[in-house]
Amino acid sequence: MIHKTRGIVLNHTRYSETSAIVHVFTLDFGMQSYMVNAVFGKKKGDKVLLLQPLNLLELEVYYKQSKEIQRIKEFQLERPLKVIPFSQARRAQAFLITELLSRVLRSEGKNLPLFSFLEDAISFLDSERAGLENFHLFFLFHLSRFLGFLPHNNYSNEFSYFDIQEGCFVSSEPAHPYFLSPEDAVVFLRLFRYSQDELTQLAANVNERRLILNALILLVDLHFAGAGHLRSLDVLSDLFRE
Repeated sequence: MIHKTRGIVLNHTRYSETSAIVHVFTLDFGMQSYMVNAVFGKKKGDKVLLLQPLNLLELEVYYKQSKEIQRIKEFQLERPLKVIPFSQARRAQAFLITELLSRVLRSEGKNLPLFSFLEDAISFLDSERAGLENFHLFFLFHLSRFLGFLPHNNYSNEFSYFDIQEGCFVSSEPAHPYFLSPEDAVVFLRLFRYSQDELTQLAANVNERRLILNALILLVDLHFAGAGHLRSLDVLSDLFRE
């Protein structure tokens, strides 16, 4: 049966000399893998759009619940990305986002709020808004809500250490090494306080950006088995240079 849906391209795996399996988070079916023929080579045509991470597509797809790999009948680009493909920093952030999503959404079913969150995030990253060098921090923090481990904001003068393993502020050093000192916890606290329109306030320099990112990646590692080492963190090192 053919269905119309929308999807966000995450990545692809080359299947043969000319074909690929493209991983797409769809509006109606959640995470799906699609076999696409003639996507490499001289006759690839518009199918190359299926390989571009974070492209938003309108799709006509064949869907059978028992199949692990589906097929696409037709597709078209909803709107072209105007900034991400042409900015080294944005491409690095997109690499981090798609690499992480590809791992944590492997078995994710239909999730309309998550799809809307991702769609809005892509549009924002593809804009010229101020503070976008901190966008990946905002994104990772708020993604944790959909993954089930959004940290608890109980900060006070008494509870000034941030326990990454428990996802909350505590009164003293935990017995494990996964925590932020009061000095560093104050920096992490900004994630609770600033909105997407206040990204410039999240991190003032590369050291603060690195501190927050390392804490967020550790948060994912501790609460989501299978996330593993992200190769994109090496690419993001370009953002951590003065």
